[in-house]
Amino acid sequence: MTERPTEQPETQAASESDKSVRKMTPRRAAWAVFLAAIVLAVICAAALPGGSSGIVLPEGSGADAHDVITEQTQYQLTSADITKQNVQQVVASLARPEAYSASVTNTLYWNGAWKEIHVMQYVRDGVCLTEYDDADGNAERFEAVKDGSYFAWQRGNSAQYTGSTGTVSSDDLSMIPTYETLVEEDPQEITEAGLRTVGGVSCIYATVADAETGYNLTYWISTVSGLLIQADYTRGSELVRSVVVDEIEQEQPSASLFVMPDGTSLLPEDTE
Repeated sequence: MTERPTEQPETQAASESDKSVRKMTPRRAAWAVFLAAIVLAVICAAALPGGSSGIVLPEGSGADAHDVITEQTQYQLTSADITKQNVQQVVASLARPEAYSASVTNTLYWNGAWKEIHVMQYVRDGVCLTEYDDADGNAERFEAVKDGSYFAWQRGNSAQYTGSTGTVSSDDLSMIPTYETLVEEDPQEITEAGLRTVGGVSCIYATVADAETGYNLTYWISTVSGLLIQADYTRGSELVRSVVVDEIEQEQPSASLFVMPDGTSLLPEDTE
């Protein structure tokens, strides 16, 4: 921290703090938490005996990079058109299902190459469980969030870890940008909004621009499930990160998934 004049130091310090808070917008926080989630996963996995990072990063060149979901051109707006002016109000009215499972794929792009991170997300009874796969696509490690507590364990290992979530959320563990933060954005930074079909699913979409960094974040939120199904980070015309949520099933995931190595279930006691 730089030295400041002795006059009114508390006021000046508060001013500097306010500036920092203003600069940490939801989309910048999403990037910070994305990286923090990877670090957290590596540290906690390393803390488990015999553990590894558990994060598989398939990679390739631009020639064989995975295609991201793109919006379809044949769509019809409903009588309640989504606009830049009302999209925040509409998003604020959405609700996620209480129980579901979904596949989440994060792909990072740079210089014609890409790296991919894949997890499964299971939600029920107030618990969100994230399953990380090994190189062969088999479940290897689990992380869960419940009532402010964080849990981690590895398949086939008796060790388990429990701690406080701190500022890490269930979306952070699955590396999903929390779309509800859209309602906190400066309306003037929402450059596009509307209703589209993505992969055959009717979606609300909105793009938020960050003039200081040059990055844009576009959300596609299903009007059917109330879940984010895609988010793209771009800089200029370049795609730098894509999040795809698919294989969504709005049924209660199996209770057996939520049992830790010591036999303790993260679900309520009366859960069958």
